[in-house]
Amino acid sequence: MEDEILLGEYILPSGSGHFADLMPSLDDLLSKVGLGLEKLDGLIVALGPGSFTGIRIGLSVVKGLSQCLNIPIIGIPTLFAIASQLPYLKEDICPLVTSRKGDVFTALFRWSSKDHLSRIKQDTCLRMSDLSSIIEKETIFIGNDLPNQGPILRQQLGRKKLLAPANLWNLRASSVGILGLKRLKKGDSDSLSELVPIYVREADIRLPHMKSR
Repeated sequence: MEDEILLGEYILPSGSGHFADLMPSLDDLLSKVGLGLEKLDGLIVALGPGSFTGIRIGLSVVKGLSQCLNIPIIGIPTLFAIASQLPYLKEDICPLVTSRKGDVFTALFRWSSKDHLSRIKQDTCLRMSDLSSIIEKETIFIGNDLPNQGPILRQQLGRKKLLAPANLWNLRASSVGILGLKRLKKGDSDSLSELVPIYVREADIRLPHMKSR
């Protein structure tokens, strides 16, 4: 981004098998928009919650570039960035990110003025079937998996639910970027040593399967 103008954006398929495409895609994107790494003034990254592996890889890459290029870094909470894709609404906004089977990371946001998005529920991890417990009024939902999340919402929440347009379901890099750019313009940045992922719940760690002898 340059002066809040989007120069280019990639959307990569989700899944661990696509992490190998990250650096080639970054190199290709910079090449296509005519930028070298030396021309970057700052880096912005989504902090989660979301895929534990994806968050760690993304944050590690951006931290490494920030240190190498000696430029500021800013982290943006993922759910806040997704909610910001629905500006100027009077309804509450409930972003959803798939956690594990039947669970989602979620929170609740509300536009308190034309340009200020306020958090009214902290990040949490819930069963999709329990979402109604945090909904207080007419709410618009936006998430990262419309084919699976949409039918459940339509079935369970009745009149209290509205679904964002299908093309907005998924976090856009430009949404993260514009939020971080506003902070960069104010001279704000995050500490490399203190910037950590937002996990919400503990990671599922399994020991590798050992073959019996």
